[in-house]
Amino acid sequence: MIKSLARSLAQLLTAALLLAQTATAAEAQRQPLIVFAAASLTDVLQQTGQLYTKQSNVPVKFSFAASSALAKQIESGARADAFLSADQDWMNYLQERKLIDVDTRSDLLGNRLVLIAPKDSKVTLKLQKGAPLLAALGPNGRLSTGDPDSVPVGKYAKTALGNLDLWPAIEPRLVRADNVRVALMYVARGEAPLGIVYATDAAVEPQVRVVDLFPESSHPPISYPVAATTSASPQTASFLKFLRSDAARGIFTKAGFTILGGGMAADSAPACSGFRFDVSKELQVFASKPREVTATTTVNSAAPIDVNQLYAVTLAEQSKMSFATPPGKSTVADGSYAGLLKVTSPRARTIRVTATEAAWLDVLSGGKLIDSTRHTGSGNCKVLRKVVEFNVAPDQPVVIQVSGSTEQQIKLAVTTN
Repeated sequence: MIKSLARSLAQLLTAALLLAQTATAAEAQRQPLIVFAAASLTDVLQQTGQLYTKQSNVPVKFSFAASSALAKQIESGARADAFLSADQDWMNYLQERKLIDVDTRSDLLGNRLVLIAPKDSKVTLKLQKGAPLLAALGPNGRLSTGDPDSVPVGKYAKTALGNLDLWPAIEPRLVRADNVRVALMYVARGEAPLGIVYATDAAVEPQVRVVDLFPESSHPPISYPVAATTSASPQTASFLKFLRSDAARGIFTKAGFTILGGGMAADSAPACSGFRFDVSKELQVFASKPREVTATTTVNSAAPIDVNQLYAVTLAEQSKMSFATPPGKSTVADGSYAGLLKVTSPRARTIRVTATEAAWLDVLSGGKLIDSTRHTGSGNCKVLRKVVEFNVAPDQPVVIQVSGSTEQQIKLAVTTN
């Protein structure tokens, strides 16, 4: 009798413990994922999150803001399982501080940069060098975009306007918004006659219209890297994988985003996915042993390099440079590095300049800056970081002007087809 009662009590205790464990596991399953994402992803991620929750029973909570603000919040200790940035710089910022899981990082989406106006505006403009953008603003009008000092869309806008020789005139007339959606709102309300936003933002706001697309050669490719944080919950891997699913891709493409990274799951994406054109030759060159070279600070003494050869380049402090032309990324006070190299005779009409760091890469011929024809980059590639393509006069020497590197030592190659 006593033994039977003891067995019953033991069974009841075991059952209670199993129920408690099951409840605890279920409660953990219901804990929401916290995803920090660029403001331009608001609509598509809300839709994607709902689908993921329906499939997995795991809720997702999003925090949308400028990538810069979100990165700073993560650095300050804010809880986040995943981060989706509107540019590579702010993902790099967290990676340098060891706050993201590098193995989960990949490029997810691409976008385009557009000039917008209120829907009833009569402004017409072709975005090219010397375009009458200032006149289109009128005597007192201002141009709305993200703050170029921190917000990705503003940084892209500054670069594009600079390459079109429009930045000096437009800079005093900027409305520096906290994020791209605020910049969009100013134009939608008619508070700014023109604005620069992403194409996908313009598409969701019926009170604006697109005046023109910025040439893709006027700015670096707009790419959205994604990664889990170093404190991410185990469910985060499942969410990142879902972002590569057919269901998520359908939402992204319908909204106007381009899909990067070959459509593979984020947790299995190979190194060096996400480039916009074939970089197999560059990967082959970067697999070779590099030659060492020290870049110079003046164009007349630019260090000579050969095509289709990998170099380990030592740069100088950017503040000490005598640039042949003002660099795309101007001198800053955070210890940027720069340097000049010379290719004596590329013997090809098309060259590509490839680097392992997110430095600014300019090409000059005859002392004049040559506009790039294509850019591509990938945040998850451990070999290549950035590839820029230029059309040059064959058998004419060209100067490679590197600027804005946060690293003094970089690997660089000039390749030809």
